Amino acid sequence: MRDLKSLETFVWIARLGGFRAAAQRLNTTQPALSARIRQLEQDLGVTLFEHRLRRTALTPEGVAALRYAESMLELRGEMLQAVAAPATMDGVLRLGLAETLVHTLLPQLMESIHRRYPALVLDIVVDITPNLRDQLLDGALDVVMLVGPVEDPRAVNAALCQVELGWVARADIDLPQRPLRMAELLPWPVVSFSHSSPLSAEIRRALEASGTPGLRLWGSTSLTAMTRLVLDGVGLSILPLLMAQQDLSAGRLRQLEVADVTLPRNAFHLSYLRSPKSHLAAAVAGEARRLAEHL
Repeated sequence: MRDLKSLETFVWIARLGGFRAAAQRLNTTQPALSARIRQLEQDLGVTLFEHRLRRTALTPEGVAALRYAESMLELRGEMLQAVAAPATMDGVLRLGLAETLVHTLLPQLMESIHRRYPALVLDIVVDITPNLRDQLLDGALDVVMLVGPVEDPRAVNAALCQVELGWVARADIDLPQRPLRMAELLPWPVVSFSHSSPLSAEIRRALEASGTPGLRLWGSTSLTAMTRLVLDGVGLSILPLLMAQQDLSAGRLRQLEVADVTLPRNAFHLSYLRSPKSHLAAAVAGEARRLAEHL
């Protein structure tokens, strides 16, 4: 074997199931990957892949080689993380996160990564938790910050932070200045997280526990849209209070106290898969967790 690049290529093709997907993941061409695999097969004297119904599958020798290749790349990653100077960490890292963290953690994280890892390039995706989880498992993202851990044997999960949720309304809403009951909110729709979000399910359970039927819970994938709808007087909202802080301080929004409902906290986790780029993911994860302690 001439270098570890051919092993990294081998691992990505095996994981993604084909040369085209691996070429996109590694930002190179299929002929370049084919050349690396031919060289690796010549070095080992075996055939690593066979083609089955448009999918690239490992041969028995390829299955055996994959375990060693992953171990070698994981050991390299551990060495780089433990020994290498931060300025030498380079490459493109695809980071996915929920919108709440864009307005809270992301600016500090970008500044910290730029200062500590100047050669590292980030590609940032903002999406809802189910989509972020799917993109991580499909290999489209390297690190995700989302609600709840990723259930997969390849995943490394760590608690990141908890963000308080609250009820907010336009400042001039016709509601008394005292603790309210759920029944008093029924005239308005409540705009909150997308119905496909696990947090939305937790909120629904909390609302149902109040024993007050008839509340209309609208879903949105955009916190900005949620805030805009409340400012325009369309309805109430349950959202991260950090998102509404500026409008609350300026007197444009009002926080409501609802006595018969206990809202869940928005608990974020950081997740990545063990892979040839795990050392980069672990480095970014470490910075994010350090900053989140002060969030």
